[in-house]
Amino acid sequence: MNFELLLLRILKSGIVLFGLILTYLSLKSYNKTKSKNMFFLALGFSIITVGSVVAGLSFEFLGFTLQQVNIVESLMILIGFIMLIYSIYGTD
Repeated sequence: MNFELLLLRILKSGIVLFGLILTYLSLKSYNKTKSKNMFFLALGFSIITVGSVVAGLSFEFLGFTLQQVNIVESLMILIGFIMLIYSIYGTD
């Protein structure tokens, strides 16, 4: 296994770990406050995290190229960022 692939796996694992923590904390806050802002914040973090997971699995097990995976991941990140912006400016 080459160094770059190992580094990529480590970084993706970190993204998933911290994405799950952010999603959990946002959902916990949503359950406490019932604020739509917190719901969309959690949704944004979860979409970004799922995008990273889907990208990693697509590359590792489905044989997609890094360029194809990057396109899918970028789309998920874009959608997640839109949800984050909406959580700040769009509700309540």
